Amino acid sequence: MVLLTDDHPSADLERDHAARLAATSALLNRVRTLQSELERFAVHLTEVYDGYFQQMPAYIHSSFASDLRAEADSIERAARDLGSTRPSVLHSSQSSNVPFLEPVWDTAKRSRDIVKLRCAVSIGPFKKPIMAPGTRIVRTQGESQSFRSGSFVIDVIADGGHSWYKVSSMTNKRLLFDMAKEAVYCGGSDDEDDGDPVNLDYADIPLLKLARNLANAAKGHRIQAKSPNPFLVLPRIKLGEHPEIDMVLGSCRRLGVGLLCSDDLPPAPPLSDAVLHAMAPSPKANFTEVLNIDTSLLVALASDFSHTTVTKQPWFSHSHNDHADLESEQSILSLVYPVIGSHKLVCTKDAAETFSHIVDTLATASEKARAHLILGSDPGKPQDQRVKELQLLSIHEVPSCFQLPIRIVDANENGCQDRFTAPIKKLLEAVLNPGRSVFSYGWASERTTLTCNSVVIKQLEKDLEQLPNLGGLPWPSIWAFPTSRPLVGVPKEGTVRRRVRKHIGDCSEKCTCGIQELYGHQGDITIL
Repeated sequence: MVLLTDDHPSADLERDHAARLAATSALLNRVRTLQSELERFAVHLTEVYDGYFQQMPAYIHSSFASDLRAEADSIERAARDLGSTRPSVLHSSQSSNVPFLEPVWDTAKRSRDIVKLRCAVSIGPFKKPIMAPGTRIVRTQGESQSFRSGSFVIDVIADGGHSWYKVSSMTNKRLLFDMAKEAVYCGGSDDEDDGDPVNLDYADIPLLKLARNLANAAKGHRIQAKSPNPFLVLPRIKLGEHPEIDMVLGSCRRLGVGLLCSDDLPPAPPLSDAVLHAMAPSPKANFTEVLNIDTSLLVALASDFSHTTVTKQPWFSHSHNDHADLESEQSILSLVYPVIGSHKLVCTKDAAETFSHIVDTLATASEKARAHLILGSDPGKPQDQRVKELQLLSIHEVPSCFQLPIRIVDANENGCQDRFTAPIKKLLEAVLNPGRSVFSYGWASERTTLTCNSVVIKQLEKDLEQLPNLGGLPWPSIWAFPTSRPLVGVPKEGTVRRRVRKHIGDCSEKCTCGIQELYGHQGDITIL
């Protein structure tokens, strides 16, 4: 009988196996913790962007979630094959990406107003700066550009798109090794420039290449007419330990990249509600006390589609049928009422006149009645009475705090548009009225504008990005709903006619050709 002792090879194997099992289990737990916190972040995103016209939650965190799933799958495979001595299994258990993924998430938890996690951007060359991911008027993913010259992944895009954070797992030891490999030690030259790795032809240190790519990518993008601020996050690098390392870090700074080393990084905060609201604040949190309503939303507030269950009619256009289907899936008022809340409401004279013309021309009797409650100037009808009468015309609950009527204002109220510079005025001329009236008033008066017209908003923010500056004005505050509703209206004269369909063969007594089965009687009404 052979007794196993601590010196026996079998005991060593058992200890090694146990150690690897514990390490793999610990890694898997760390990934599961990251996934759990990211799922909580995803739920928060869904709540704060509810009703936004773009599917924001779907792309803010999706890339990082994919990275975590891939890492969890890799660790689970390593755990299943733990008894194997195959090199691939040993390598996968020892080369986990968790030490990188954790500081990425820690960086996110220390950030404010996150736009995207793990976002690929172009490194150029750039013929002209392209739009970076971020918030201008609404939040966009930026312009796509071919990555023929290569792409660069930004780990955390924050501050509404103005801050780019790239995380590196570089250590002091690894950086010294890279420097020795590239023969960067300069022998204590008295000439600082001669000792600057950036100025040396053979300065191909990975950390410097990373900083250079980050700086070049940032310079090639624009967010609100400025380049994003690039930062390198180096949680495993310490300043002051090696003069050579400090020299390389100084070269990174001279490239225009901010550095956040281990001593600059406070512990990441626990994931609380307050932290989540800092990471992804609600766009509605910065709404102004008074909201500016555009014509598209006035129409939606009066439409039969919004307030009743509309039965499709033979004279309906494809658009009418589409809106009937959309409303059956989700009521637009379920999006509009929570956003409006108890805010005071205004609209410009041009918007009101356009709305009134549409109503006078197309509206049903019930749509005309709602339009009068929304904008009518009857001084004898107070807010609560208007809400009660609107409730009688709607199958949806009308909030008692709904501020009616919407007050009509001049687009240049108090001379507010005198604040616009000549380039801004020229740019706004390209926007057709009443949109120009609505958006220029909301911007000049610094009031949030609500609209259902997302197409105009996208074009407006692209045009504004071309300006060198906005003359000190903040960017417009606009909320775009994801859908709209037209008036149901009434059929115009001449929109229908009788079409006589000819039978095939003798169908005088009984139809045998199938015409009646398909279309009913010969005199059926069909849409032109």
